[in-house]
Amino acid sequence: MPDPTVAKRHAHIAVIGAGWWSQGWHLPHLSRNPLAEISAIVEPCDAPRSTLNPDMKTLEELKGLYNAPIFKTFDEFLLSPAAASTDGVVVATSHSSHAEIGLKALDAGLHVFMEKPMTTDPAEARSLANAAVHQDKVFLVNNTANFRDSAQKVREVVKSKVGAVKYAQGSMACPLLWLFENPENVGWVRPSGTMQGNGFGWGQMSHALAWLYYVTELEPKSVYCNMVLSEKTGADIFDSAIIKCEGGAVLNVQGTASLPFKSYGSSTKQIDMKIFGSEGVVTYSGEDMHPSSGGLKVQLHDGSEQSIPGFYFENYDSEGDGPESLHAFIKG
Repeated sequence: MPDPTVAKRHAHIAVIGAGWWSQGWHLPHLSRNPLAEISAIVEPCDAPRSTLNPDMKTLEELKGLYNAPIFKTFDEFLLSPAAASTDGVVVATSHSSHAEIGLKALDAGLHVFMEKPMTTDPAEARSLANAAVHQDKVFLVNNTANFRDSAQKVREVVKSKVGAVKYAQGSMACPLLWLFENPENVGWVRPSGTMQGNGFGWGQMSHALAWLYYVTELEPKSVYCNMVLSEKTGADIFDSAIIKCEGGAVLNVQGTASLPFKSYGSSTKQIDMKIFGSEGVVTYSGEDMHPSSGGLKVQLHDGSEQSIPGFYFENYDSEGDGPESLHAFIKG
C-alpha cells in the first residue's frame, strides 16, 4: 500500500535548461527519484538539438513526458504559480549564464543545484557564494566526485594521517577530442558572455580542481597557468596550472582531452592524485567507471602503509535516480 506521507516529502524542483545533459541525466534522474517531483522546465528553444544526443525531445514532448509546465525564460517562470510551489532549481544552462540565474534563484528564496563550472568569472563566483550564505539556502555545485564516500574517506585520511599538506598534484586525462574538436559543439568550444575562452578547463578540469580543494581543504592564493589550444576549434585541449595556497602549500594540476578514444564503454578517464604532507603521502588513482583499476594508498614516514582497493571518482551514470550530489540536494 502506498505511503500517504510520501507526497509531503517531495522536493519540487524546476530544471533550468533542457539541453543534452538535462535530457539525458537530470530530467530522467528526477523523474525516477521517489523524493523529487519536476515542477517546471525552462528552455528558450522549442526543439533543443545537440550533436551529443540524436534523440533530443521537443518542449512539447518534454511537457508530456514529465507532466511539467514549460517556460521560455527564467523570469517568466519566477512570475508563475509554478515558482510559488517550487523548492529548488537545477541550473544546466550555458556556463556564462550560471551566475545570473543562480543569483535570481537565490533572491527568490530557491535552493540551487548548479551544474559545473559554478561560474566563469571569479567576481560572479564570490557574488553567488555570498548570496547563498545570506539567503541561507542549499547551494551545491554538481562536482559529483566530491559527494562520493571515497572523497570523504580521502579527506579524512589527509586530515588525520599525512600532517600539514605541503604539495599536491593532480592529473586528469580524458578521451574527449570528439567533444572539444568538433566546431558544432558550440557550448563546449566557444566562449560566451564574459568567458575568456572555453574547452577542457571549464568542461572537465573543474572536476579535478574541486576534488583536490575538497580533500586537501587548501585555499588558493595565486595561480600561473598555461594551455594548448585546438587548431580546429580554439578550445583548450591541454591545461596546466601551478597554484600557490594560503599557508605556503602548492597545487600542481594538469589535464588533457587527448587520451585516445575507442568506444564509450571502454574509453574512460584516467585520474592520478597525490597529496604530500609533513607525515607522508596519499595517492588516489585509477580509471573512472572501473573501480577495480585503482584505489587509495597511504605511505607514512614512520614506515607504515595502507591500501584500500576501489576507485570511485565522477558519477555520470545515466540510469537510476541520480548521483550522490543530486541526492544530497534533494535531502537538503
